[in-house]
Amino acid sequence: MVGRDVSSNFVSRVLVTIGLVVLAALTIYFLGKLIDVILLIFASVLLAVAITGVRCIIQHITPMSRIWSLAATYLLVVMLIAGTVAVIWPQLAAQIPQFIDKVPRAVEQLVDSVERVPWATEAIEDAIYDRGGNGFDIPDHLLGIFSTTLGTIASLSLIVLIAIYLTLSPKAYVDNLLILVPRSKRQRADELMQAQTKCLRYWLLGRLASMVFVGVFVWIGLTVLGIPMAFTLGLIAGLATFIPYIGPILGAIPSLLVALVEGPMAVLYVGILYFVIETVESSLIYPLATKRAVHLAPAYTIIIQLAGGVVAGIPGVILATPLAVVGAVAIQMLYVRDVLGEEVEILGS
Repeated sequence: MVGRDVSSNFVSRVLVTIGLVVLAALTIYFLGKLIDVILLIFASVLLAVAITGVRCIIQHITPMSRIWSLAATYLLVVMLIAGTVAVIWPQLAAQIPQFIDKVPRAVEQLVDSVERVPWATEAIEDAIYDRGGNGFDIPDHLLGIFSTTLGTIASLSLIVLIAIYLTLSPKAYVDNLLILVPRSKRQRADELMQAQTKCLRYWLLGRLASMVFVGVFVWIGLTVLGIPMAFTLGLIAGLATFIPYIGPILGAIPSLLVALVEGPMAVLYVGILYFVIETVESSLIYPLATKRAVHLAPAYTIIIQLAGGVVAGIPGVILATPLAVVGAVAIQMLYVRDVLGEEVEILGS
């Protein structure tokens, strides 16, 4: 009987282990299939966090109720968007055609300058021309751009729509999530979500300050240097700064390409300009943007961004850092403090 009980327990453990492995494999499989949806939901949450942050500020400094302060927030957002479009659209309408005209010529000059390197020439040909050797496949490229643009517009529309619903009744969604947590752990789960929300707000505040600083000073610097399309290039640089470390490099590429048309010295001056601006931004502006600056080590941030790019492409790169911020807060609170018993300063606290 004892042997039979031992054998039965062993079989039960094996079956439970197999079941857990299969469940984990299925979970990973479906998460991989739904990664785009998960990132879209997280982007909506990030936008909702930003909107509710502004709403809390308005409610704090005015006697408005939550509903009226939220309405004032949306009105403020609409006015800012309308004012920005009214100011920048005439300049963009005049400068974007120049940008589209100059970038291909800059790329051609870049190709000419590296044609003497065999491996570089082969890589450029594979990137620009189709594999059949029939030259630049214009219809396929245009179709790809068109479909990508439509997909981006649809995704942005869904992000805004979901964020609006989240901001209308955030407590209801939080309560629905807490129901899934055991009663004994709900208070801690609620504390975790509050800490993550506050941390994301501080991170967004720092990113906003950096984006404005970089965009304005790149615009001014390029104007002083006499680089065409300074406003458009400054706008691109400011938006790209949302992605820490990698974003500024990507934002500098269009300016360097345009400067290449103007001459080698222009490329040098533009490179120095970006280096100075990004150095000031990373060492002064971002830390001063908030007294509780949310800072992740550069090496960790870049590794996470690369991993996000491998898993989900460009959306993964864009959202990798805020996802890392949320994950870091969870690890600090639930593992380092609760499990290990170590005292650690929570990000954004």
